[in-house]
Amino acid sequence: RVNGLKLGLYQLVVAEHTLHSAHCFHASCRIVEMLFCTSLLAYVGAGDQPSLTPRKLTVLNTSSGTAIRDLTFSSSVLAVRLNRQRLVAMLDGRAHVYALQTLAQLRIIETPANPKGLAALTSCSEPSLLALPASATAGVLRVYDLLVDGGHVLCEVQAHKGSLAAMAWSHNGAYLATASTTGTVIRVFAMPHAAKVFTFRRGTYPAAVHSLAFSPEGYDPPLLAAASSHGTIHLFMLEPPTRSAAAAAASAAAGLLSSVMSYQVTDMVEPQRSISNVRLPCAGLPAICALQHPAASSSGLESAKSTSGLSDMPALPEDTDDVVLTVATAGGLLYEYRIEELSSMTGPKCSLAGEWTLLGSTGLTAGT
Repeated sequence: RVNGLKLGLYQLVVAEHTLHSAHCFHASCRIVEMLFCTSLLAYVGAGDQPSLTPRKLTVLNTSSGTAIRDLTFSSSVLAVRLNRQRLVAMLDGRAHVYALQTLAQLRIIETPANPKGLAALTSCSEPSLLALPASATAGVLRVYDLLVDGGHVLCEVQAHKGSLAAMAWSHNGAYLATASTTGTVIRVFAMPHAAKVFTFRRGTYPAAVHSLAFSPEGYDPPLLAAASSHGTIHLFMLEPPTRSAAAAAASAAAGLLSSVMSYQVTDMVEPQRSISNVRLPCAGLPAICALQHPAASSSGLESAKSTSGLSDMPALPEDTDDVVLTVATAGGLLYEYRIEELSSMTGPKCSLAGEWTLLGSTGLTAGT
């Protein structure tokens, strides 16, 4: 985990809750993106000084402390996405695609107004898929295959009525999860044709969805976590629910309505609920979340072999009935929850494993 601070960058080992390295610039960084657990990261300054203008993206080798390349743009960089094949710099209205090995620019993808730089890039190298908003007001997105001509349009999806707020890929690029600015419903689409396969109910009242995250390799069915502005993390399981006779009748009625309306109404009849909820001690702060296998979390390994792209990582245990939920807040706190007995008929058990500050190794809370 890397954090951008007023004096530079702090690189942390999340599994050990310790400071790994620091890079002091005596100025603020607004964006930091690390390539898995490697020494390669990209950062964008906050404009406190000319050398850290928000219009410049720097690719840094943290082992040597040397800058590999500076990429400059005509306007501020709003987000950066990395995998082992591609680097994507998001500007308002454009996505600049680069080959990571050479940092040669492959393509500039024009987008509608995108002031938050919303984008989702698969963590796996193949397929290397990029999801971008295709409308500034409606929940339409396009999926680009970045290995074909630097960004070939694979499909276009009407994901939500309202504009998009969050997107995330599964570890192998098989699923894409989306949320709108309303934040009551999470949808999951299956590639390569973006067929809608799951609809989840996050809540009844609107909320900002700050983060979506899938489980790593090895979980079948996969899991999906959603962090919202209500200070809650919802955990969903990508498994078709058991349908009762009443649910089947409701689905048939929804299908009939959909046949005479311009928009699908099945979500209003049969959205799936979360299997577990976590309420953070500090509600209201933006937060990002991640799911890890307990073995990966305790050993300091990345959450999944395919996610990291490293072929020499030891295989994870076959037992995937437990998962570790890690949450980092804008207030500088790191929470770790242990969610056990995922397959239990009575529902999973969730406990707080620890709470730490992101700027030090002192545990605020230890144990469950």
